Amino acid sequence: MPPIRAAFSSRPATGLDWIDRTICGYLILPVFLFCLWFIPLAAAILLALTCLATWHALRGPLLGSTGPGNRMAISIFALALGWTAIAGVGHFFYANSDWLIRDAVLHDLSISGWPPTYQIADGSHLILRAPVGYFLPSAVMGYLFGASASNIAIYLWTALGWGLFLVAACRLFNTPRERIFCLLILTFFGGMDLLGHAWAYREVPAFGQHIEWWMPSIQYSANTTLLFWVPNHALPAWLGIVLILRHWQQPSLARITPLLATAVPLWSPLAAIGLFPFFLFGLAWRRDRKILFSPWSCFAFVPIALLTMKYLGMDAAEVPHGWMTEMWGTWDLFAYRYVLFCLLEFGFLALILARITHFNTPMRVAVATLCLLPFYYLGIGNDLAMRASVPALCVLALATIKPLAQQQGRTLWHGLLVGTLLVGGLSAAQEPERAFIEPAWKPLGKTIPASVRREHPEAGSLFPAHYFAHEDSTILMALMRQPKALDVSKEKPY
Repeated sequence: MPPIRAAFSSRPATGLDWIDRTICGYLILPVFLFCLWFIPLAAAILLALTCLATWHALRGPLLGSTGPGNRMAISIFALALGWTAIAGVGHFFYANSDWLIRDAVLHDLSISGWPPTYQIADGSHLILRAPVGYFLPSAVMGYLFGASASNIAIYLWTALGWGLFLVAACRLFNTPRERIFCLLILTFFGGMDLLGHAWAYREVPAFGQHIEWWMPSIQYSANTTLLFWVPNHALPAWLGIVLILRHWQQPSLARITPLLATAVPLWSPLAAIGLFPFFLFGLAWRRDRKILFSPWSCFAFVPIALLTMKYLGMDAAEVPHGWMTEMWGTWDLFAYRYVLFCLLEFGFLALILARITHFNTPMRVAVATLCLLPFYYLGIGNDLAMRASVPALCVLALATIKPLAQQQGRTLWHGLLVGTLLVGGLSAAQEPERAFIEPAWKPLGKTIPASVRREHPEAGSLFPAHYFAHEDSTILMALMRQPKALDVSKEKPY
């Protein structure tokens, strides 16, 4: 039995079933919509090539699903609808402050021509340059049916992604007991932030307090934090990693890799960075290289993939970045904080898992990735660590399921595993608690600059570098449409 199966599944995936195809379709749909950002001839060519490549990647006989039965799958999607509402998506419950900007991105994509452009005071134009994959399907609904429709659409779109992730993860396990544990762990998995908060502030956090930032300038987010704050980054990371684990070292992974490599960056380049090491080790390169580099799948995706990378890379040097030792001042301070952060966020859990389960290649890749990410920061809030860590943390979460579910041969280490997960679960529970003590609020219906002014009145610029770029004279701008620019100079934030 291959090592990957010993930790996650006993039945190898030799092809694609309806869940695999649905996940791939979910991830690639925004790429088709992104093709419409280009002039008609370029859009037609890009759409044709992307359709051809997608068909080639997903073609073949439809295999029967090895996942949970229809009744359990329906129950999971029903629970996903409820949990996504509690997360604040759709504004049925309290939504965290980051939704001011997320709502604004959806608003601008819904009311303006694609790509959204903005006229600034000196008469020049800026272009919205952001990972827009998560928003595009809902923006279409907003354009066709109005703002209320886009709000409902983003809720249903998010619930669908969360439900697909849970159903796909349950396929990695065989017994109902394991699958129940899988649902619980993936919903409430997180690091021991309660202990980190107590160390940093010498206090017990208040009910519903956000405690993830106990270590300055670095965070490995709990699953509740990810869904409640940044589903746009979390969903492609979660869906991507469960596909990789299910098809580890199988020809089917080589078939869908070009599709995923094209789709995920438009959702989240940082999630793509976090997934890259798992693709690197999960592919059987020597055996499956002809499948991976097939002209009809790999190379047909190349034009839209290159244009996507060019779009996401516009003015990228303006985004803050550097070594964490520069931010924390000295090597000794970095070493102290680094060790403490790693131990509480994943280190103790990894040490326990090494004692009670087979520490397979995905788990080793996960630990190595989590150890390396704190050395470099990218973004105002160090988004690199927060978002690129998601696939690796998910691997460790999944690795806890079988040891938890086993009913014989328990040891002290199993008790320590339960204790570690309980502390992490209590830390993660801080997020849903907030949904029941804070009032819900409705989307403001404002552009991104107005929302930046609302959320950060002290901001020196209403056009942050991680959302906007200057138009240039490259082939990208020559191929992109040129819609009328939004004049936001007189818009009020309230």
